Amino acid sequence: MSHPLDALFFPRTIGVIGLSRRPGTWGRRVVDVLKSGGYEGEIHAVEPREPDEDLPTIDDLVSEGHLLDLLVVAVPADSAVDVVERARRGGVRGVVLFTAGFAENGDRGRELQERLRAAAGDMPLLGPNCLGLASRPAAAHVTPSAYVERPAPPPGPLAVVTQSGAMGFVLAALLNQRGAAYSYYASVGNEACLSLTDVGSYLLERPDVRVLGLYVEQVRDPAALAGLGRRAAELGKRVIVLKSGVSEAGGRATLSHTAAVAGDPLHFRALCRDSGIDMAEDDETFADLMTAMQRPVALPSRPRFAVLSMSGGAGAVIADRLAALGAEVPELGPSTRAAVEALELSGIAASDNPIDLGGQFYRNTESFGELLKILDQDPALDGIICYFTFGDQYPEIFRQLAVTVADLETPGWLVWACPPDGALAGTPSGVVHASIASLMRALPAVIHAPEPEPVDEGAAAVARAAAARVASRLPLGPGVVTEVLASGILGELGVPYVESVGVDDAATVAPAAVSPRPHVGRPYVVKIDSPDAPHRARLGLVRLGVPVEDLADVAATLLKRAAELGLRDAQAVVQPQLVHRGELAVGAVRDPHYGPAVIVGPGGDRAEDASATRHVIRLPARPGAVHQVAAMLATAHPGLEPTSFAQVLSLVCEFVAQAPRVAELDINPLLVSLDGTPVAVDSLIVLTADSAQEPA
Repeated sequence: MSHPLDALFFPRTIGVIGLSRRPGTWGRRVVDVLKSGGYEGEIHAVEPREPDEDLPTIDDLVSEGHLLDLLVVAVPADSAVDVVERARRGGVRGVVLFTAGFAENGDRGRELQERLRAAAGDMPLLGPNCLGLASRPAAAHVTPSAYVERPAPPPGPLAVVTQSGAMGFVLAALLNQRGAAYSYYASVGNEACLSLTDVGSYLLERPDVRVLGLYVEQVRDPAALAGLGRRAAELGKRVIVLKSGVSEAGGRATLSHTAAVAGDPLHFRALCRDSGIDMAEDDETFADLMTAMQRPVALPSRPRFAVLSMSGGAGAVIADRLAALGAEVPELGPSTRAAVEALELSGIAASDNPIDLGGQFYRNTESFGELLKILDQDPALDGIICYFTFGDQYPEIFRQLAVTVADLETPGWLVWACPPDGALAGTPSGVVHASIASLMRALPAVIHAPEPEPVDEGAAAVARAAAARVASRLPLGPGVVTEVLASGILGELGVPYVESVGVDDAATVAPAAVSPRPHVGRPYVVKIDSPDAPHRARLGLVRLGVPVEDLADVAATLLKRAAELGLRDAQAVVQPQLVHRGELAVGAVRDPHYGPAVIVGPGGDRAEDASATRHVIRLPARPGAVHQVAAMLATAHPGLEPTSFAQVLSLVCEFVAQAPRVAELDINPLLVSLDGTPVAVDSLIVLTADSAQEPA
């Protein structure tokens, strides 16, 4: 065997310990499932309490374990550690451990799992607390699950690895319903020895796997998951993830708005995007995406489709949904339209795109085939979508039409809505869908993302130099860098910042002192600056719309309030109140699990709105990431000038990347000026004492 995990997925000899004669017990179920699934290797009863006449026996693991490629352990947790240790000493090549009662059971269980890991050593062990595996090419279904005994399509280029056994088999069943059968399945359970990414990496390298699907509840190693995505891209393969069990922001103390909202979902999405991993929102989407990915189809970022339907309404719905995906349903070119009209199809209602075929088109399948051939030869089309309904009287005709669509040179899909029971069985997988919704969930899997904007190397070099200079001048020691100093740091970095004046004595407040530029007739903002008040608005220490003649009185009132609260080093900060077109927040966090990231979202009082859309740039930023986020924000905030906003993002990204002592950073709000350029009006930086070790 060339790889240690071959012992799990291609075992020639399997032993079961904990085997009982009682039907339904896990050890007995494994034997029954192996036999009913056509496993042709040897199955041994290991150290049985009573002889099993149907199976050869291994009486001593230590002396005879070398005879086994795989040992299935179905004994209680307290006994499992000893069994695994003896299996390793006896030369067993791999273990599947179903038993629960380990790390999921608190401190004692975690201690037991550590002992289990030590007992296994370098012997591959799947589990504990798992549902085993299925290797259909080897007919090795090493699981007690009855699901694997159901009829299934022939093995296909899909593999599924899951942290939840039951949910994993649900996903496998959804694939089978679509005619897209998996070849390999593994439930990793607690991942005491073999992790989700260990097993995923092994399966991804197999030549008969094109798509790897992962069900994730906890990301234990972000770097390994990202590496899996990058390796898939190198191999021309795909990885798709369905994640559940997402947590809210960290559960740790945070000072900045950014850190308060930077929970697991934001970081996980960014990790998947940057490493080329596709994400599914739910089980149906997971199955549709995997089914689509098994076809070697690649459409441009803005594909052009021909739509043919038995219903004008359905054609319009499909066209609308395609537009939402960024695709087009263009008018047919003159020569193609003329060729379509020359066919004189019976009952056709409209020959424009979408083409309304009417309800009787299938009576003349030869002409319909000619129509598809005409569209197939049009270089202006990237894809063809057909919509059929029912077909109770002519199911075989519909099935043949599905094969015709699958055989087109131009990628084609067929939505067969409300088919007769069983009619979709055996139709081309990845081509035929039972609903418009299913097709629209699948199409993003085959549409390429737009190419990133080219990087301006000159601007990038300027940002790197500025970030290095400013990072070297940060204050020593840990603590909160409040706005009076943070504004100067960001201004030196090159981030546009509103004119600000800090005073610790209200008597010194005067119009000439607080506004170097004319600000006639416009109000001011007065706020307290103190390391003890990172969220000063919540303490009533921010006043907006202050007339120039009231500046001294308002500053005095706020300084008095700060003294009453016992705030250290309190100053009053005075700024002109700017007219603007919108508020954004740009911040940074250094997550202990995922690493550093810059996060962009709504600003002002929406900075911690959990329902708001945010964008994450993981550091170091991948090529084009900054311009991509700037373009998305400019689309969402009309009037925002994307080039100047991208410059601000580049500066912040370089600064955080080169200043590992920056634990948190907030620029909130970052106003969108009337001319579209960004300007910061509030900021906060949190520093650590020493450079923290970044996640790999």
